[in-house]
Amino acid sequence: MKGVTDIFISKEKLAIFWFLCALGCLVYTAWHVEELAVQTRGSMLYVPTALSPVYLDEDLSRESREELLDYHARLAVETYLNRGPQGPLSAARLGYLFTGKGLEQAVKEARESLYDFKKQQIHQLMEVARVEMEMDLDGSAKTIITGQLVRVSVDPLTQEPVVQSFRVLMRQNWDRNKNLRDARRFAWVCTEITDFEQVENRVEPKEEEK
Repeated sequence: MKGVTDIFISKEKLAIFWFLCALGCLVYTAWHVEELAVQTRGSMLYVPTALSPVYLDEDLSRESREELLDYHARLAVETYLNRGPQGPLSAARLGYLFTGKGLEQAVKEARESLYDFKKQQIHQLMEVARVEMEMDLDGSAKTIITGQLVRVSVDPLTQEPVVQSFRVLMRQNWDRNKNLRDARRFAWVCTEITDFEQVENRVEPKEEEK
C-alpha cells in the first residue's frame, strides 16, 4: 500500500491537482455570483451607453409603469412652472426631463417671461391634481396634466402684494430616454408640449342686495 507522500511524488500530478482545484473555485464563484445577481436585481436596469433607451424589466407590471410615468409627468410640469424672479426654481432639471422640441419650448417660455417675473417679483408653484396617460407599445406616451397654479407677486404701481390662482392644463408627448449617460435616473423625457392652457380663477363680486 502506498503512503500519502507517494501520491505527490510526481510534479505533473501535483500541478494537475492544483489546476483542478483552482478551476473548481472559479466555477463555483461564477455560479454563486450569477445566482445573487438574479435574486437581487431591481426592476430597472440602466445601460449608460449612447442612444440606448432605459430597459424596463419584463416583470414590471402595467400599474408600475403608469406610476413611473405619472411621477415623470408631475416632476416635469412642476419643473416647468415652479418659478421665481430669477427663473425656474430647478432650471438644471430641465435638460434631464425635456429634450428636442420640448426642451426648446421650456427654455423659450422661461426666457420670455423672465422680465415680468423680475419686475413684479413673481413667485409661483404648481399643484398637480390629476395625470391622465396613454402608453404605446414602442415606449412612447402621451399625458394630460391638470392642476392649479398659485402665484404671488407685487403690483409695480401700488407695491401691494397680489395673490392669484390659475387652472392649468398641459398635454405632453413622451419618449424613452436615450441619454442615459448623463440622465440615467429618468426613464422618459418630454419631447413636446402639445397644448398648454392657463386660466385665472376669478371671484365674481356678489350682486348688491336690492
